[in-house]
Amino acid sequence: MRAVGRRFPGLVILEVVFTTVVPTIVAHGASVTCGISDGHTLCVSAPSRALSGRVKITVSNSPNDGRVIVTWVPRGGTTKPLITAFAPSPETDDYSFWWPTRKYLDASGKLHVQYGSTSSERVGLPVTLSNGNATHFRHSHRDWRTFLPRAWAADTDPVVAAVGDGPSGEIASNAVAQSIATADPALFLFLGDIYERGTFTENLNNYGVSAMDDPAGATLWGVTTMITQPTVGNHEAKNLAAWRDYWHGHPAHLSFRFGGVLFLDLDAMSSFAVRSTQYEFVKDSLNSAPRCVVAFWHHPVLWGGVVDASRQPIWKLLANHGGDLVLNGHHHSMAVYEALDANFQP
Repeated sequence: MRAVGRRFPGLVILEVVFTTVVPTIVAHGASVTCGISDGHTLCVSAPSRALSGRVKITVSNSPNDGRVIVTWVPRGGTTKPLITAFAPSPETDDYSFWWPTRKYLDASGKLHVQYGSTSSERVGLPVTLSNGNATHFRHSHRDWRTFLPRAWAADTDPVVAAVGDGPSGEIASNAVAQSIATADPALFLFLGDIYERGTFTENLNNYGVSAMDDPAGATLWGVTTMITQPTVGNHEAKNLAAWRDYWHGHPAHLSFRFGGVLFLDLDAMSSFAVRSTQYEFVKDSLNSAPRCVVAFWHHPVLWGGVVDASRQPIWKLLANHGGDLVLNGHHHSMAVYEALDANFQP
């Protein structure tokens, strides 16, 4: 088997200083609050009405660089991360984003923006959400099976693309999304990590509007969701409900066949131990597998000569029972290994 991994680099968190916030101003139908956070002037504005549906939140940052963090704090509730932007948007040259308010319960509270880290002073804007979501919100259709690949009938072999750790709303990330869409593969395996926390808001802004929801209006990585099979990364693992909702109820592990190949989509955050649910799932799948078997999950079992013993049992199972290729993400550079046996020997 071979193992493959790739990721884009992250950014540095800056030190903390105090801030001064000016009062909220309402002008031309928008409420605006500005203040100083870790030496940067942040301004956040939203429509001066109860917010519903998909709402554009305008955020400016001076100097216009570095990391900006946005959270939502409903009155009497806990802080909910919305989006972490690592750089200005390539499209708008600021830190503005779309807020899918229908994915949050109705409440009044404050939108907070911070520069650098969550320990910096917050610049807060009072807002109210009103979507009729008193106790729950509407999820996407649980029709993930509809998007499994269909039988391949062409005379040539299908092209399968795979990459992980990319969707962050940055120039390099968006360029990779475009290159995949341009290549037009028959199948795309997304190897996990939608930055920074895989929230509903980051899924919409960093991965993009999904073609599963809006084929004509899909954006960024979302353009290829009709041909994508995703696996869970550690960044979205704490927001598994948002991940499943974006992918229309996609389970954390499954198998499918395409082009004469058995694909095993596994959850790196769940146990790989002998007799675990996933281990037994892989074992059963291999009992009637075709000649070619491809497995993919987020964390690699081998990286730079170091073996992750916790994930080795499924590697051994694959190596000893017909596995051919393993694809992973998580690490921040590319690695391709020659064919290895159960003990990682050539």
